[in-house]
This record gives sequence, structure tokens and C-alpha cells, in this order.
Amino acid sequence: MQEEISNQITELQNTHQGLSNVTEKDDEIIVSGSLAFEASADGFETITSAFDIELIIPFDYPKSLPRAYETSGEIAREYEHVFDDKKLCLAVPIEERRIFQLVPTLLGFVNRLLVPYLYGYCYWREHKEHPFDESDHGPRGIVQYYREKLELDDDIAVLSVISFLYEHGYRGHHPCPCGSGAKVRNCHGNAFRDLYSLHTEGSLRNDFMDVLSTCLERLEQGEIQIPDPLFRQVRRILNSKK
Repeated sequence: MQEEISNQITELQNTHQGLSNVTEKDDEIIVSGSLAFEASADGFETITSAFDIELIIPFDYPKSLPRAYETSGEIAREYEHVFDDKKLCLAVPIEERRIFQLVPTLLGFVNRLLVPYLYGYCYWREHKEHPFDESDHGPRGIVQYYREKLELDDDIAVLSVISFLYEHGYRGHHPCPCGSGAKVRNCHGNAFRDLYSLHTEGSLRNDFMDVLSTCLERLEQGEIQIPDPLFRQVRRILNSKK
């Protein structure tokens, strides 16, 4: 185990002593146990609870972030913010990275991402509504995130933006892919730079594929049309990134 990860696990356990089990398997480190917390949010009640948690730390952490699972079946099956493999959907991946970088440690990950998720679930379980702004789950949520973050008009604009970032990165002198007619530096420049700095090549690829799958699904349903130049760009990207 790398010394830095070991130190972060010790820091995590000093605060959350119930996370007492540490094992290594297949180049991953698994921290598990009971996560007890007391949390509140502005305008909402304080909640005290505990969940059995498994935190899987990948070998390339912090390039790849931990995956969190609730292991005792306390989270109801109808709660939509859980993936099919039972991984907890703490946030849209790029938002996870943004929040993590505020305090880039395992303790920061648990306190700023996992505990708010569990708080939100407890509130939902009691009131059948969410205490925070609610986003769609999965690929649809990723499209929604880019639309809101960049104030884009539609899903086609999101596909254009993510294709641009994946193919070119940040290029301030290029026409902005949002369709405004301005150059990137005079339009979405700062937002693009910030987003691109948060991404790894893998996370950017994943977002591109999720946005593309959402748009192709809507295309098949006759809800949108993808302009030919953008379709050609997507094909070029897919061919070049094989």
C-alpha cells in the first residue's frame, strides 16, 4: 500500500472509527465498516444515522476516485441514485471530481460526497422528496449537468461541446462549439478551461460516450436531429480513439 494512501486511510479512520476494516485485493484497497454521521443542510433538519459502507480505492487513486457501496441493504431498491452494480451514485462524475479537489483526501471524499449522499437518502426515505437540487440519474444526468453548467440550449449543443473538448481540449482561438459564433476565449472559455482541468482522458471519454448514447437514443426516437458536420466529427473521434 502506498504510504500516502495509508496516511489518508489513517486520517479517515481517526474521524470515522467504524470504518475499521482494510483489505487489499486485485490492486485495490477496500475500507469497510460502519459509517456513523450527524449532518444537516441549510433549511433542513439534522439527521443522525449510520450505514454499513464499503469504500473501494483503485490502484491509480487519486486519478480515479473511490467507489462507494452500501452493504447491508438499508438503501431501498426504488431509490434511483444507485447503479445496477450497487455502486452509489454520489454525483455526476465531473462534479465528483470538482468536489473532491476541494479537499483531495479520502476523508474529504467521505465528508463532502458520501455523507451528503447518505443524508439526502435519509431525508428522502422520511419525506419522499430530496433536500437538494435533483438531477437525473446516469447518462441523462450528465447531459443535464453540462446544459445547466454551461447554460446550453439543448442536447445537441452538449454533444458539440463534449466532442470539441474530447477532440481538441481547450482551444481559445477556435469558434465556440456552443454555436454562438464567438471564439472560445470570448464565450465559454473560462468554463471550458475549468471543466477540462477537472477531467482525465478516461473521464472525458466516458462523458463523451454517455452524451453520445443519450443523443443517439433521442435521435432514434425522432426527438432530435444531429447536424451532418457534428455527425462527421463524432465519427472522426470514434475512429481516432479506437
